Amino acid sequence: MLIINIQITIITLIKDDNLKFLKTLKSVKSQERTFNLEWVIIDGSNQQNQIQNKYHIKKKLPEDKRLLIKHINANELNINGIYPCMNYGKKISEGKFIIFLNSGDTFFNKKSLKLFYDNSLNTDIHNSLVFGQAKIIANKKISWNFPGKRLKNINRWLKYFEPNHQSMLVSRTLANKIEFPTNYNIIGDGYWKRRILEEANLVVYINKPVINFFLDGVSSSKPPKKVLIDLISNNRISTTRKFIFIIKFLFPSKLFFFYFLIQKLKSNLVDLII
Repeated sequence: MLIINIQITIITLIKDDNLKFLKTLKSVKSQERTFNLEWVIIDGSNQQNQIQNKYHIKKKLPEDKRLLIKHINANELNINGIYPCMNYGKKISEGKFIIFLNSGDTFFNKKSLKLFYDNSLNTDIHNSLVFGQAKIIANKKISWNFPGKRLKNINRWLKYFEPNHQSMLVSRTLANKIEFPTNYNIIGDGYWKRRILEEANLVVYINKPVINFFLDGVSSSKPPKKVLIDLISNNRISTTRKFIFIIKFLFPSKLFFFYFLIQKLKSNLVDLII
């Protein structure tokens, strides 16, 4: 199917977790839109799961002349690892803007993508960034918005923090200026986001939640000892980030409930101060 003038490309990474992918698929399908959309799915699953994912896509997303789907077999292309896949996804994307929504991630509601689109209309399509709040979900009892609604100065906040990459709509030209570093283990996205913020001519903030971010990924869990050693020995990683990962490593797994609670309190406190 030939679709021109694609406004937004969603890039999704999958690996052997069909239930998470179905959750993301349902969220993408629910989005209200009047613009052309591309969905690049980079699938590193085994052969059986890839067949099942193709079946789900065909069954649950009927042919749509405004939606272009690219289901990429990462194994055939010998693309291994999160950041090589993310680099490949943005390289082959055709939308004016791109957003990373990995398997298991969901938009906040059915109007989220339209909200992104509406806020991108008056921006420079070559060097702009639109981002909103991420609803951080640790479990059924602990969740918070990042940044929070009480935040008074978003520019000051951006000096110390980066948005979740799932909540960032980046012009494709800007996104492709900067590669995700493949030698940064689980925090390569932090490096990429900081560089994007530095290079963007215009940053537009949406003071509403736009995505749901579930704290069940690699960067949200206790890091393995080898990963921690690699992080500490990397000179390009800030002392603050190293300290955070050391705390994560030392925190008992059974007590991670309290770690998430501390994260929520810290975020709320920062919003009040800045």
